[in-house]
Amino acid sequence: MGGGTKSRRYEKTEEAILTVFFDNPNCTMWQLAKKTGIARSTIYTHHRSIERIMPDCENNILAEYDFMLGKKIEIENIELRKLFFYMLVFIVRNRQTFELFLKFGNREVVIKMILKLKPKIREPEKILRICAGEITEIVFEWGERGFLENEIERVLGDIMYLTKTARERLAPINL
Repeated sequence: MGGGTKSRRYEKTEEAILTVFFDNPNCTMWQLAKKTGIARSTIYTHHRSIERIMPDCENNILAEYDFMLGKKIEIENIELRKLFFYMLVFIVRNRQTFELFLKFGNREVVIKMILKLKPKIREPEKILRICAGEITEIVFEWGERGFLENEIERVLGDIMYLTKTARERLAPINL
């Protein structure tokens, strides 16, 4: 998790927790503490319970994403392609977390990321709402190959093709 909203120590602790949790999602807090070498009280500072790890992880990643969007994109009406590029780079930088989402079938986090783009785009928001599910599928298919950085342009091309065809389908409806 990059971005500067959390201390480096916090990030390293969270990374250790997620690494162990990723390998054994059925572990207990005690097992998590033992395998990470982190005190249980510290783990409880990060997550109230084992059941909260995924929701907390989603909230943290969305906060990081909001921070990145606010820092990178100060103007409205930015090109959709550039926004999706930033989203894909963010996913690569947080690959481990997104692999965890993929493992647990949590597609909602990507849909939420896509919908956060609405205030920044020139396109009618209807395009994002219509395409969010399909874009999420593209992202998670990419994830099954490991969210490889060298595939960003190909994934971005797939997303842009999808939004273009959605635009064409909606044109007769008059957005």
